[in-house]
Amino acid sequence: MSEIPETPVVPDLTAVFQAPPVTLLARADAVQLGDVIDTIDGPVRVREIVQRQHTYDLAGDPPGHVIRYRTLRRGGPEDVPPLHRRRLARTMQIRVRRSVQKFGRLTGHTKKIASHNPVKRGWYTDPGGYDAACSCGWKHPDVHASRDGAAGGWLRHKAGQLSEAAYADNPALLWLWTAETTHPSLPPLPWHFKKVVSRGTVGCEVGDGIAFADLDMLTVARARTVMGAWQAVFDVDPEGTYEDYRPGPVDTLDGARPGWTTLRLSGTGIRTRIILDARIDDPDSGPT
Repeated sequence: MSEIPETPVVPDLTAVFQAPPVTLLARADAVQLGDVIDTIDGPVRVREIVQRQHTYDLAGDPPGHVIRYRTLRRGGPEDVPPLHRRRLARTMQIRVRRSVQKFGRLTGHTKKIASHNPVKRGWYTDPGGYDAACSCGWKHPDVHASRDGAAGGWLRHKAGQLSEAAYADNPALLWLWTAETTHPSLPPLPWHFKKVVSRGTVGCEVGDGIAFADLDMLTVARARTVMGAWQAVFDVDPEGTYEDYRPGPVDTLDGARPGWTTLRLSGTGIRTRIILDARIDDPDSGPT
């Protein structure tokens, strides 16, 4: 088996956004410019959205990537195309990291910034630093040197509340965060998510999450390598895991096609079903 490629470095999203990041699930048609999404090439900050009839093309660059536009001899600068793209069905839910500044008021959470132990010194009052607290009862343990610093501490609390709500709503999102935190060398995948809302899904209860990743854009060898890395972090389901090879040529309505290889890795995590799929046109690779 070939070596696992190094995971692309993810910069501090707080520095990229200039505000604390929020993790949430969003449909493809709800992604906003500036959001960070998952792709097979690692995290990408969206700077181009193309809407088609039933799909959305989300394109961008690694978070923190500096875009240097080419300057034309005449006229203004020439647009540089995004480095990475991901095409999604309009209603597909994906993981999104978004600046907390893009969220409005949060019910039950009102910012409370106050001077810490102020002392009156003649005509001047020494605030003694600033405390950050919230109407929900939370209070930052540190005393901040400035009012803006205290406000930033409260924003981190707000971002945490929004992210925790997303994790609680879909266990698959929490499972993914846990896997990536525990095993930071895992190769990136373009995840999308569903939630079990009725009985009938084998091995799942109502409320459980399902995490999917499509690896169709990889070569067969690379897909096997990536699946091999991820199968170590969850319980593999032998009945749902298989490899199949269809030799070509195959006659279709669009003409003859080469053979293809189908790979599937299926398993379970905590309240989560995990499915990694790949159907790759590759007439030279059979089962191993």
